[in-house]
Amino acid sequence: MRQAFAIPAFRRLFVALAATMVADSVLLLSFGIMTKELTGSNGAAGMAIFWVVAPSLVAPLLGWVVDQFPRRRFLLGAYPLAAASLVPLAWVRDAGHVWIVYAVAFAYGVALVMLPGAVIGLLKLIVPEEQLVHANAASSTFREGLRLFGPLLGASMYALWGMDSVIVLVACAYVVAIIAVSTLRLGDDVVTPPEMHWRHEFVAGLTHVYRDKLLWWPMLAIAGCIFAFGFLESLVYAVTDAFGQPATFVGVIVSIQGVGALAGGLLSSRIIQRVGHVQAIVVSLGLFVVSLAVMALAPTLPLVVAGAVPLGFGLPVLIVAINTLVQIRTPNRLMARVSTTLDALIGTPQIISIAIGAGLVAVVDYRVLLAAMAVAVAAIGLPLAVWSRRQPGVPAGSLRPDAPAAAAAE
Repeated sequence: MRQAFAIPAFRRLFVALAATMVADSVLLLSFGIMTKELTGSNGAAGMAIFWVVAPSLVAPLLGWVVDQFPRRRFLLGAYPLAAASLVPLAWVRDAGHVWIVYAVAFAYGVALVMLPGAVIGLLKLIVPEEQLVHANAASSTFREGLRLFGPLLGASMYALWGMDSVIVLVACAYVVAIIAVSTLRLGDDVVTPPEMHWRHEFVAGLTHVYRDKLLWWPMLAIAGCIFAFGFLESLVYAVTDAFGQPATFVGVIVSIQGVGALAGGLLSSRIIQRVGHVQAIVVSLGLFVVSLAVMALAPTLPLVVAGAVPLGFGLPVLIVAINTLVQIRTPNRLMARVSTTLDALIGTPQIISIAIGAGLVAVVDYRVLLAAMAVAVAAIGLPLAVWSRRQPGVPAGSLRPDAPAAAAAE
């Protein structure tokens, strides 16, 4: 990761990334906790996250919008809007206002789809291709390291001072991000004129992903895995109920998961360089199966919490692997559309599973659901493992944006 930090522009961009990651870390869990306390319903709390991920249904459209602007200019305009979208939460007082929480969660979800598309495009401009895995590993390590204290900080702030304190912290984080991005000077941050009819431009991201099987099959496997994981958004509150803990204890579980996430982030670039991008995704899926099985069978709360550690380790490895693969195999002019296509392939099944999980958690024991999730992820991971052994892999620097495989996808 030191190689990436040797690049001055990356250091500036990383400050912005770190600030917004802090904002996301303290905020997202607060949506669920706030809804749980307003309604007393685990399903309603899970639905708060449903509305956060709902914008991924139109992610390709949002990605097309991002690709119409220079990356830096887009971020400077979008960061203030993301922070402003939280203001209505200050008016929430009782269960009758839960619709406001859902509306704000949806608006912030739009930002969570669009902002990464612009950031990934900036990374591709700033960081040489052979250093992208290190830049992504640095970002992922910080993000996952936040699991050690970010959700716990957000839950604690909410418990002590209410949602207003969380909103103020998030607003301050976005101010830092705006200042950091405003210091970037990028001569090649320009919008490329369309190469195709607008209808083809709109679906160019999906077309590129579908034609490149080293993107398509791993993305489909991840989408299937995320479908299984969507149940966790409501299940985690059922776990706290089963062991007599308040909703805010979810922050403790997520923070312990962060121990594994921090280790996974630190080792992700080494694992990917050793086994390859697709194979690293397979390793992550295997860790997820172990984690879900342990949590399903654990008779005590400490063992349930410990079972979240392998899950935490695998997440940054998977994220760094797929993000780097996307960056290596995608021309910059399509970057936001391909990034948001990934969001759509992941977010759509997640939305469906969150909605299903919110209903199932009320009638099915959480242990049964966790066991079913473990079986489902194993069934997804095994075919990808067999397929990946037949692939040559994608070493860093092997395919540049103007390479034939990328061009063929257009």
